[in-house]
Amino acid sequence: MTVHYNPITKEPYLQLPAPCANIIITPYREHQIKEDTNAMTSSLNDPRVYPWLQGPPYPFLRKHGEDWIKTKIQENKAAVAALQDEFENKPQTNASHQRQTENQFFGQCPFLCIREVGEDPSGAQDTLIGEIALIRYSFYEIRRNSWELALVQAHNKQLPVGHEDIVWTLGCTIRLSTMYYALTNTDYLSPTHHGKGIMSRAVQAVIRDWAVPRMNMNHLRGSFVVGNVGSQRVFERNNFEEVGVFKDWLPENSKKSLGKMSIVIMEWKGLL
Repeated sequence: MTVHYNPITKEPYLQLPAPCANIIITPYREHQIKEDTNAMTSSLNDPRVYPWLQGPPYPFLRKHGEDWIKTKIQENKAAVAALQDEFENKPQTNASHQRQTENQFFGQCPFLCIREVGEDPSGAQDTLIGEIALIRYSFYEIRRNSWELALVQAHNKQLPVGHEDIVWTLGCTIRLSTMYYALTNTDYLSPTHHGKGIMSRAVQAVIRDWAVPRMNMNHLRGSFVVGNVGSQRVFERNNFEEVGVFKDWLPENSKKSLGKMSIVIMEWKGLL
């Protein structure tokens, strides 16, 4: 079983492999918006995190976190409901129908919240320690505002759910200039959990347990800011290879006291 379910709440989740089996990836929870907002605000204002993230505003306010979480809850409500229905109805179905249901592809990844599991089996004491996202790729290596960019973005967006040619990326959509771009370096992990291999295994779980079997993902790209050794290692451990470096691609950010930054584009070469 690639997707697990909390027996009390019926919440679907992914579980990281050992030695990080106490870490799970869940959808955002309506009943924990306050707690998740507090954790997110702390991480995204930490100097060990925010310099590598171009997307989230800085300083990151509670209002930003609340709005983000509520948006993601709404965006993923249908997918979560479909998974819960799949779980609840599975005992009444035969094996053939189960295989057919599990082969129905999803067009998104509802698993965003990296959580450390608490003692309460309902998940009430789980702690948000980071976020990971998976969306359709925006081809930001192509010249901005060009007709070529508009063409490939439209083509990738219009491909139907489950199509093998869809190009995906790890990250979320942020605004740079007058266009939207998807950047890998919007994913983050709390500094209290750096250096433990958690993000590497989170990427592995999302790819292996969800994106490949439930989204029919075949193509995946990502990026990191030059100098972010931690992100570079995450990609390398998950069989990504460098395909290009874009010098001074990210604009200056006066609020973060950052100059222009270069990014490295990475491409996934398949499951190990």
